[in-house]
Amino acid sequence: MQSSGSSWAATASATITGDTPARNRFALRTRSVAIDPRTDAVRRDLADIRLADRVFAPHYAVPTRRMVGTVTPITESPDGAVLSQILPGEPFDVLEFTSTHGWGRSPIDGTVGFVTRSNLIDEYPASHIVVARQAIVHADASTTRPLPLSLPMGSRVAATPANDDWVEVDGGYVAAAALRPLSDESGDAVDQAMRLLGTGFVMGGRSGAGVDAAGLIFLAGSLAGAPPPRFLDLQADSVGTALAEGDTLRRGDLLFFADHVAMLVDDTTVIHVTDTVRCDSVTALDRFGPIRARRRPA
Repeated sequence: MQSSGSSWAATASATITGDTPARNRFALRTRSVAIDPRTDAVRRDLADIRLADRVFAPHYAVPTRRMVGTVTPITESPDGAVLSQILPGEPFDVLEFTSTHGWGRSPIDGTVGFVTRSNLIDEYPASHIVVARQAIVHADASTTRPLPLSLPMGSRVAATPANDDWVEVDGGYVAAAALRPLSDESGDAVDQAMRLLGTGFVMGGRSGAGVDAAGLIFLAGSLAGAPPPRFLDLQADSVGTALAEGDTLRRGDLLFFADHVAMLVDDTTVIHVTDTVRCDSVTALDRFGPIRARRRPA
């Protein structure tokens, strides 16, 4: 990774003395760029070729698109902390393969990191996204033979209608009401968040199987057609418009704390995740400390 965060270009020396060969010298040609290793696929030895206009790296890699069939953590290092997840049916752009992992970036939430190589599969065209907290997979187009398999909210599937009530997916059938076409990006973020009531806290989670604080906001916003950044500090800095302390809050507004975020359900109630996704009164948020930012999603 370029430690200075600057872009450099080589220029030939203007003079040559005797047999001394021309030297290359480096001059700062552009403004330095800020690199966030959570979202910019840049290392000391390698960078995504799509960043070649922003950063200098010894080597650039063309991404190889893969997909996952199960909820898969994205980690800082092969054995490191969990940053986020890839959900079933989501793509992942791999920039380097090792014997056990792939390093790359999720085009869905922007997270850069390592994923278990054995979880990566060939890409297939997904058509629908799961909007129920959990979509139970059945052996046939009825409720009589549920399988020990479910797809959490946010998962993507290739769905073929079986009848008015059921669709066929890889592995079985799910209720049509549990899915929505990927092309339909409208909705209300609060309504989406409310479907997750009771979902447990999972570090790095952003699905119906578990969420962290920022993951709840990311999933709800994404299903409403306006995906925010994946990480809490980036959400607090850039989602929608900033509100002043005295501004009247309304449904859907976000309150950010040092290490937490909550979404307004109405003027007195929020939805957020502690041990589980739950609704609380706005006054109950005092335990998280002072409000650092108030933002209104677009």
